[in-house]
Amino acid sequence: MTDQLLQFVNTGGSLALALILMASCLAVPVPAALVMMAIGSLVEQGEIEALPFFLAGLAGSVVGDQLGYLIGHTGRSRVRASAEHGWLAATLQKAERFETRWGDLGIFLSRWLLSPMGPWINLAAGMTGYSWARFSLFGLLGEAVWVAGYLALGVTFSRSVEMLSELLGSLTWFIVSALVAGILGWKLFTLARTHRRRR
Repeated sequence: MTDQLLQFVNTGGSLALALILMASCLAVPVPAALVMMAIGSLVEQGEIEALPFFLAGLAGSVVGDQLGYLIGHTGRSRVRASAEHGWLAATLQKAERFETRWGDLGIFLSRWLLSPMGPWINLAAGMTGYSWARFSLFGLLGEAVWVAGYLALGVTFSRSVEMLSELLGSLTWFIVSALVAGILGWKLFTLARTHRRRR
């Protein structure tokens, strides 16, 4: 898939990149990080300019986030009805707990450090009526970090982009899993402590 996406970017330019990142923010399974780093590699080789692709990537990511928020906000009842069971229900519940616990910081971190959670945080933020202005501000800041970061990684490690992408992907999922496990562990600990006090 990566080769086809890079060919799409080669043909469509920065607009194609914007569409890819928008799709990624809507939970479409595309290797957005690898594409962004490949573009950074092309920048390092002097084949393209960095600024148009940075701006296009940022715009596409922000539009994707906004669409996710809008879907959650305007279609919350339908989303909840379609997510009563299975992995989607569990994923949305985790996203809602994370958004409620971490607020603005959670929005910011889910754009870049915990990016696999991003699309679901977008939905959860819309469904829970999270402040649109704050969501937009911290989402924009986080997406700027993500786009600039992966572009810079591509420039710096242009000869080993694919290996670096796999390493970062594994690290991100480890962080997400550890964070979720930590939150659940803390909740169990507080519940157990409350139960002991009642006894």
